[in-house]
Amino acid sequence: HKKHPRPSMAASSRFDPIIPLTGDDFLHVYEPSEDSFLFMDALGKDLTALQSLSPSLVVELGCGSGCVTAYLARQLLGPSYLAIDINPHALLASKRTFEANQVSVELVQTDLLAGLGRLKHSVDIMLFNPPYVPTPKEEMTSSHISMSWAGGDRGREVTDRLLEHIEEYLSEQGRLYLVALDSNDPQEIAKWMKTKGLLTRVVMKRQAGIERLMIL
Repeated sequence: HKKHPRPSMAASSRFDPIIPLTGDDFLHVYEPSEDSFLFMDALGKDLTALQSLSPSLVVELGCGSGCVTAYLARQLLGPSYLAIDINPHALLASKRTFEANQVSVELVQTDLLAGLGRLKHSVDIMLFNPPYVPTPKEEMTSSHISMSWAGGDRGREVTDRLLEHIEEYLSEQGRLYLVALDSNDPQEIAKWMKTKGLLTRVVMKRQAGIERLMIL
């Protein structure tokens, strides 16, 4: 399961977005957990570099509670923001999070980038915390909540569907930030991306129980 207890971060200087959601919401929507906070820390670490891109468009796939886009939109001003999820409960939750944080984000319900050909070669920053836990295939579609973490074979089935076409959507300066585990074989991801002319680096990593989370 993706959920991990959040470590004490009292000394962190990170801006934490307001998340106006309750336990009932998290029956259907992935609750911000260790991977979410690592994602925000990694974006904070890269914030100056992202500002230097002068990005026009930021897209988050699988936005869930909306906390990651809310975090970035409060600090990286200027670009248009688009948040996508296949789960209708997630879009409603994200809408409330965006309103609570006073950020303007367009919401779209679709499977990854299906029907969004208009975004081709225009995404400057893409954010994706995919379902990355290795699971039997049938778990991937058993419920809205399992779809947020169950990643099928090697935890890569949803991730690979995006990576197959990633170069078609990123702009010339485009970057993808992706959450992964060691068991997702990030070295193999890097080799695959190199064949597409894309360089891969680990922005940040953190031990979470027996798993090592990383942001590529």
